[in-house]
Amino acid sequence: MFQVKRPRIARFAKWAKMNEAFEKTKHYIGTDGKSIVHSVKKDCSYSNHIEMSAFYVSGIISYGAKQNGELRIMRHVVFPTLRCYPNNTSGSLDYNFKGIKISSPSKAKEVVSDFVFDGTLKILSKIDKLKVKRHIFPATSQKCLLERITITNTDKQDISVQIINLDKDKLTPARYGNNRERYQLVTSISERSVTISAGATAKIDIAYCGLKLDEQIDIDFDKEEKLRLQLIEKLDNLLQIKTPDTNINLMARYAKIRASESIFKTKNGLMHSPGGGNYYAALWTNDQCEYVNPLFGYLGYDIGEQESINSYELYRQYVAEDKAIITSIVAEGDDIWHGAKDRGDSAMYAYGLSRFLLTYGDRKIAEQFIELVDKSLTYTISQTNEDGVIASDSDELENRLESGNANLCTSTLAYDALISASYLHKEFGNIEKADYYLKTAETLKENIVKYFSKNVEGYATFMYCKEEPNLRSWISMPMVVGIFERSKATKDALLSPKLQVAEGLLSVTGDKTFWDRSTLYTLRGLFNAGYSTEALELLEKFSTARLLGNHIPYAVEAFPEGNQAQLSAESGLYLRIFTEGILGIRPTGFGKFQITPNLPKTWDCMECNNIKFAGKTINIKVTRKKSGYTLQIAHNDTILDFEGKNFEIQL
Repeated sequence: MFQVKRPRIARFAKWAKMNEAFEKTKHYIGTDGKSIVHSVKKDCSYSNHIEMSAFYVSGIISYGAKQNGELRIMRHVVFPTLRCYPNNTSGSLDYNFKGIKISSPSKAKEVVSDFVFDGTLKILSKIDKLKVKRHIFPATSQKCLLERITITNTDKQDISVQIINLDKDKLTPARYGNNRERYQLVTSISERSVTISAGATAKIDIAYCGLKLDEQIDIDFDKEEKLRLQLIEKLDNLLQIKTPDTNINLMARYAKIRASESIFKTKNGLMHSPGGGNYYAALWTNDQCEYVNPLFGYLGYDIGEQESINSYELYRQYVAEDKAIITSIVAEGDDIWHGAKDRGDSAMYAYGLSRFLLTYGDRKIAEQFIELVDKSLTYTISQTNEDGVIASDSDELENRLESGNANLCTSTLAYDALISASYLHKEFGNIEKADYYLKTAETLKENIVKYFSKNVEGYATFMYCKEEPNLRSWISMPMVVGIFERSKATKDALLSPKLQVAEGLLSVTGDKTFWDRSTLYTLRGLFNAGYSTEALELLEKFSTARLLGNHIPYAVEAFPEGNQAQLSAESGLYLRIFTEGILGIRPTGFGKFQITPNLPKTWDCMECNNIKFAGKTINIKVTRKKSGYTLQIAHNDTILDFEGKNFEIQL
């Protein structure tokens, strides 16, 4: 029977559309030093949206206040393991839950005083003599978004309260479910009415659930709340970035949460997925293989490490010497997407996998995957054009912007992958193979500089591709991978008014579009190339805008595309500014790495504590000296001290 395509559901409330500008006065840091707060002002409307994810659910909460302070809220809830027709990239069951209304005898509106985000969303409000606290977070072990409402009676007499469900439980039509499955969309409410004594408090628990037809669940709110808070606490203790800048430190904290929470338990194992209302139970060679999986080698988050290994493994069947790796594995592994053809995916995969293997430092795991590094590089090298650079059909922006026949991203990622592959083969005693990769990398570097060097809009920098006449923010990629030719002009071009705006970098001159990922790569590249003072100014602007601006507290995908969706891998790129940019970490073997610090002049010291290398957790402290740095590395009871500018470390 012919199946009707299900309608797409709006991911954000109409009133929660983000603006182009990031206002700096919207939010402030709470007294706990961790939370981000917005206090509702009289006669001022407010709107925002935040994404929170767990193993079986992701919720995009549109929230805000009308001009009179009345609460606005919508819960776009996605259930990645409940597949719909067509079972493609966007084939997760999703639904907009209106939630509940608290009705008191006075019929007063719920008026908000504060919105607080700390890894969970808290909404503080009043309904006449009732003090209300909403606490919203995803369940860790169930397919539910949870909302715990605490109501305190501040009056001198009892107040009866009715809890009105604004949604109707429903069964999805069979024609919308994959394999004609029907799903339940259920709002579970612990109490429908309650009488609250004077000075007393009542608790209402609500679960917004997506279930299979015959599925029933028993939700332990106390347990689920504890599990969410335990995850946040666990991440707080991993990869602790400590700089003199409070906003940067806190932005790094939130980056850990967003990068780590967006991992889903699927029928084919753990999958890290971007989110944003569209991208779940799926993997990409850029977002996962290139961006975030290498971070998990440093982070020490066991679930992230397992996910990384699983995602590289799931790509195994698509890795070949004679064809490009497919772009994306979707639908829990049941399907693929390769609609933009070769985006340089093999280079992305080889780059991320080789860096992860070196950082993770598990010889047995490396033995299992080194063949895949070789195969992906064999294909990549085979795409060398007559000018000696790597050709591809598009790039990660999938023809949204011009990428020509050979672009700067693909070639630079290939260059870095070749160097990492050389280090890997040295670890296994494959000296001939290691030398071949290193020589190939050196030749490719020469050709990158020769082919892409161009005067673009008055700057002696790099063109992104022959077909693009304008400056692109992706011209930072040579600096990211250690190619420093033309770096001063490139730095000047990137930070010029042609590309730099208040919140970051435009994708291309003459356009209004920005993608945070190119800004994040630029920041890593500027620090890596030694332009730490200039980079710090941009990092401070960017971090403050995302942390305390009008849309908090994560890096976003793009604008105007996607309504500034808080895709998760961008947060991984933010953290890599510190590991591979400011600290200049480069893994060179199992438990071996280079550190080339590039601290801004205003920073006398920086610490990165509880960072993982080859199964060992260490603390790194860099202190400025007149001629270089003092580097202190602590592991268990061992403290190693070094002085200089470049350091070779063997754990």
